[in-house]
Amino acid sequence: MRIRVGLICLLLMLGMVARAEERTNLFNEAWRFYRGDASQAMQISYADERWQMVDLPHDWRLTPDSLNVIEPSSDTVGWYRKTFTILPADTAKRVYLCFERIHGKSEIWLNGQQLFHSHTSCESMKIDVTPHLNAPYENNTLAIRITTPSADSALYRGAGITHDTWLVKVDRTHIDEWETSIQTTNVYVRRGRWYADLKLDILMRRINMPAVGGQLRIHVEDPDGASVYDASHATLLADSARVSIGFTLPKPRYWYADTPEMYRASLYVVDSAQVVCDSLHIPFGISTISYSQQMGLLHNDEAPLIQGATLDFNNRLTGYTAFRRAEALLIEHLQTNGYSAMRCPMGLLSEHLLTACDTLGVMVLVDAFSSTQPGEVWSAAATTSNIKRFRNHPSIIMWCIADSATEESIVASADNSRPIVTTDILLAHTWSKERTSIGDRTAHAYHMDAERFVSSITVGVSAPDTLRHDTILWLPETQRWTWHGYEGDTLRVNVYSRNDWVSLYLNDRLVGNAKSNKHTHCTTFYVPYVPGKLDAVTNVDMRLLWQPKKAKSKFKFSGRYNDHFRMYTEGAPKHLYLTADRTVSSSANGELIFVKIEVLDADGNILPDAEIPLSLHIRGPGLVMAAGNDQGLSPSLHTLHTHNGSAMVVIRPFKAIGTIRLTVHPEGLDAKDIAIKIVGDFPQHES
Repeated sequence: MRIRVGLICLLLMLGMVARAEERTNLFNEAWRFYRGDASQAMQISYADERWQMVDLPHDWRLTPDSLNVIEPSSDTVGWYRKTFTILPADTAKRVYLCFERIHGKSEIWLNGQQLFHSHTSCESMKIDVTPHLNAPYENNTLAIRITTPSADSALYRGAGITHDTWLVKVDRTHIDEWETSIQTTNVYVRRGRWYADLKLDILMRRINMPAVGGQLRIHVEDPDGASVYDASHATLLADSARVSIGFTLPKPRYWYADTPEMYRASLYVVDSAQVVCDSLHIPFGISTISYSQQMGLLHNDEAPLIQGATLDFNNRLTGYTAFRRAEALLIEHLQTNGYSAMRCPMGLLSEHLLTACDTLGVMVLVDAFSSTQPGEVWSAAATTSNIKRFRNHPSIIMWCIADSATEESIVASADNSRPIVTTDILLAHTWSKERTSIGDRTAHAYHMDAERFVSSITVGVSAPDTLRHDTILWLPETQRWTWHGYEGDTLRVNVYSRNDWVSLYLNDRLVGNAKSNKHTHCTTFYVPYVPGKLDAVTNVDMRLLWQPKKAKSKFKFSGRYNDHFRMYTEGAPKHLYLTADRTVSSSANGELIFVKIEVLDADGNILPDAEIPLSLHIRGPGLVMAAGNDQGLSPSLHTLHTHNGSAMVVIRPFKAIGTIRLTVHPEGLDAKDIAIKIVGDFPQHES
C-alpha cells in the first residue's frame, strides 16, 4: 500500500513538473533582423530571407560586422521578424507573448494585426496573443518595429530586444505570475523559538469558463531543499479571483547580503476534478525592511553595512543585452571590489541581474522612475509592470523616487513591502566609472580597495608630467614601475592602506616609512625613478602588542601584518596570456565566455604600454560575439588590438557539445590559444 501511494504521489509530482516545463518557454532563437526601416515588414507576405539571422538578447548597435552595410541615417529604426507554430494541444490554452525589456519604442504585429504600441522604453510587456493565432501547424508571423534615439550621444544607449522573450502557454485556469507576490510580514520569537509570518497574494484567472470550487496547494522548501510547509487551501476558481493566504514558517533563515538564504514556494492550482491546472515556482527570501528618520534603514531589524555604488551602465562590450552570464559576472566583480549594495535605474534591471544579486548577496536600491533613454518620461504603466515583475526578489531593499506624491502612490500601489524614499539618500559612488569596458579598475579607484577592505594595501603611481596639476582631486595613476625616459625624474607614489604603518622600498633599499592617514587611508611618497622593483609594505604598530585588550581590536581592524604590494620594471613583449572566466560552460541560451588577453614580458609581468594588433580565429561550437579593449568595442569581430596591455573577447556558444578553441595571433609574437569545453544545454523554463 505504501509503495502504491508513493507511486501515485510520484506520478502526480511528475505531472506537475511536466506542466511547469510546458508553461514558460524561451522565445529567443531564430529571429530575423534588419537595421533600418521597412514600410511593409509587418505584412505576412513580406520577404525577409535576406535579413540577418540573430538570437536574442540582441543589441543592434553592438553588431560590428554589420556596420559597413548599414546607412547611418537608419540607426534609429530596426525590425525583427519571427515565424512559429502552435500544437493542437495549445488550442485549449491561453498563449501569452512576454518581453522582459525592449530598448526603444516598439510596435508589435502578429499575422498582420497590430497588437501593441509602446510609447516608452524598457517596459515589461505581457500580451495575450490567443485570439490572433492561426490553426495548429500553420505559420504565425510576428513583426516588431523599434524606434530609438540617435546614437550620437556621449552616453551609450541600447537598441533592440535586449532581454529575454518568452512564449507562455497556460491552462485557461491559471495563476497570473506577474500579479503574484510573497512577502514577509512579521518575524517574532515565541517560547524561545523564532517564526516568520508570510503573506501570499495571488491572482488566479479562469477564462471563458464557469466559476467552480478548487484548491490551491502551497509547498515551501528551505534553502537546503527540505519541505517546511505543505498545505492545501480551498478557493474559488473564477474569471479573476484574488486570493490572499497567510502562513507561518518555523526557524526562519533570513536573507542577508553575507548569508543570502533563498527559499522556494511552489503553487499548484487543482480544479474540482482533482486535475492540476497550473503550477508556478517562486524563489524568495525571508526579509523585513523598514526606514525612518530616527532609525534609518533596518534590514531584519539590523542596520545593514552598505558599501554601495551606482550602476549607470551594464556590460560595456555586450551593451544593454541581459545575458545570464554577463549579469552574473557583473555582480561577481561588484563583490570582488568590496561592494555590498548597488543603486540601479529601473531601465537596467533584468531577471538575471536580480537573480545573481539574490544568490550572491548584493542589496539593490532601485530608481523606480528612471529611464535609460534620453528625452523620455517614465510612465506609470512601465513603473507598475516592472515593480510587479521584480518585487519577489529579496535583494531589492527599497524603491527610490523623486520628491513626488504621485510617484510614491504609484509605487506603493504596486508594492508596499519596502520603503519608498526620495533620491537624496542614494549612494554617491559610481561603479561604472571605476572600471573600464573590460572590467579593469580605473586609475582613480585604487584608494577604494583600502576603503572597502578589498585588500590591505594597494599602490598608484603618477607620472612627473601630471604633478604640475596637483590641484586636481584625482591625478592620473597607474599600477606600474616602467617609465622609460624618466630616469631620475620624481614620481608620486600613493600607498593606500588601513594598516598603521607603511614602508616603501626601491630595489630593496628603504625609501621611507610613515604612519598611515586614518582619514584618507593614503600615504604619499615622492620617489626619483630608477628601474627595478618597488615594494610597498604595510604593518601594524608593534607598540600595540603590549596592550592586549586594545591590540586585539586594533589588530583585527588593521588587517594582516607585513603585507606587500610589488611592482617591477617590465621588459620587452614576449608572449600572450589568455584566461577565461571559466573553461567549462553550458550551451544554454544566455551563456557567454569572457576571455581576457594580456601581454607579458619574459618574467611574466603585464606590460601596460603594450598596444599590439591581434587577429582572432575560433573553431568549434561557438562564435565571437564581441571583442575590444578598455577603450571600447572593436569595429571587427576578427581583429582588435591591446590597449594598456590587455584586451577582451566575448564568446557565445552554440547549442552543441564540443570544444571551442580560440586562437589569438599577435603581430610579432607567437600565437596563443585557449580551449573551452561545452557540455550541453540545460532546461530554460522559467516562471
